Amino acid sequence: MNLAALRDKIKNLSDYSPDLVQYNDQIDTLINDAYHSIWTGKRWTFATKSRNFYFHPDILPNRDKPAGGADTTAALNKGSREVVFSQVISRLGEAVTWEGAIFASEGIEYTISKVVSTTVILLDSVYLGGTLAASTNWVIKKRFYALPQDCIELLNISHRDAPISSASGAGTFPPRGKLLALVPRRDEEINLREDYKASFAEAFVWSPQVFIPPAEKIGLTSSPSGEGITGFPANTWLEVCWAFEKDGKLGALSQPATIKFTGNSGTFALGVNFLSWDDQPIIADTFQTKDVRPTQYEGYRKVVFWNANFNRTTGERLGLPAWKFFNSGGAVRNASVYLQPIVAADTVSTIAITFFNSIDPGNDRYIEIDGQHLMIRPYPRVDAWDRAIAEAVATVDYSPLIRQFLRVGEMRYYFKPPLLAEATDSPQMPGEFHILICYAALQEIYLKLGNAQMSELYRRRIADAVKDLQKRYVDHIDSTIVRSRFLLGPPSGDQYAPYDWQSLRKVT
Repeated sequence: MNLAALRDKIKNLSDYSPDLVQYNDQIDTLINDAYHSIWTGKRWTFATKSRNFYFHPDILPNRDKPAGGADTTAALNKGSREVVFSQVISRLGEAVTWEGAIFASEGIEYTISKVVSTTVILLDSVYLGGTLAASTNWVIKKRFYALPQDCIELLNISHRDAPISSASGAGTFPPRGKLLALVPRRDEEINLREDYKASFAEAFVWSPQVFIPPAEKIGLTSSPSGEGITGFPANTWLEVCWAFEKDGKLGALSQPATIKFTGNSGTFALGVNFLSWDDQPIIADTFQTKDVRPTQYEGYRKVVFWNANFNRTTGERLGLPAWKFFNSGGAVRNASVYLQPIVAADTVSTIAITFFNSIDPGNDRYIEIDGQHLMIRPYPRVDAWDRAIAEAVATVDYSPLIRQFLRVGEMRYYFKPPLLAEATDSPQMPGEFHILICYAALQEIYLKLGNAQMSELYRRRIADAVKDLQKRYVDHIDSTIVRSRFLLGPPSGDQYAPYDWQSLRKVT
């Protein structure tokens, strides 16, 4: 059943079916609550995802340099937060990967607050070492890794013989296997070295979660499209919101706003203003040499979203909002940034979205809700690779490629499904569970109405059905009975008869 069918089923079972938008939205909210309650009740086999986990070896002066070129040096100034490299470090092009990483020099570690460019980074505190115009005694370490935003629980990370295989195609050997999960207290008790590195990780330590603050308000404006640009059609509506993005992690959404494109033009560009609750622009100051700490919004980029579950002719919602990313779009389809999400820099408070093809209905859905992100620290830190990929410049036909050092593990995790918003959205679970969503929603409805007897009835129906379904959709580890070991010598005190270990015959 899809969302519309679930809603109709609940109305049928409750024998109450008003066709009111407010009532339908309330039912949809209860359906989503029931959906996630059942989803998280057990470790269902259908609720897991498997994906690649990319380890990132250290960035070093003699490793990240042009082929055959000189080592990359760093200009370090005592009391400054800015580090300037002598040449482009290709891997810093993935800023979200290296922000939050560790920069170390002269035995002191700092956290990277912001990657300004492929040659400039900002630290979270001032550099304490001596001033050096061309230091080669530095390293950038990827110590902490964020798990995917839809991860509820990590079930496995392992070094397998795939996806990177040997030149003969026989797979990487030996496959190191699963990483042991360690809670922070155990890590602290045995005092594992935080800076120890090796070719493979043996375990991972759960690290403190990272919280990205929620966005606040949004202001929307429109302006006529330029000549030859296909913008948003006149007399149509759009609902938009935004969220902070820091180190590749998203926060909770802002308050949404709607706009109607009107004026003397066939199409319009959309202007988005990022505002605080007291209508001040949210913008990070540019770096100043005397800054001893990061500015208020340093590194906090902004990502914009549009509501796909929206009547763009009348300006009315069709149900719960379905927020999707804006893609960059453009006049030319064959462009490397066309499919990339629109992300505003931390140093701007307004952006313009000029192309209508930025709201493709196939764009990714916003999943994160609360801004909490799980973090782990592999132990030891992985500093090796299976394949080194050289960087490649852009050509007429193909996009540029950054330098990569590939060591790829396999990750399996319990994922969080997106909300059911559009009428055709269907729960990502077998059909046998769909009626349970109706039962769980009815349990809450009757509880709200004060009918405890009917609420208890549906609670029991759910409990009985879950017992049957978990036999099919929950993993059961097979157990093997193993005979206890036999002692090789007579015990003291002759407490029991020993056995001859070669023949298993009783010794007389």
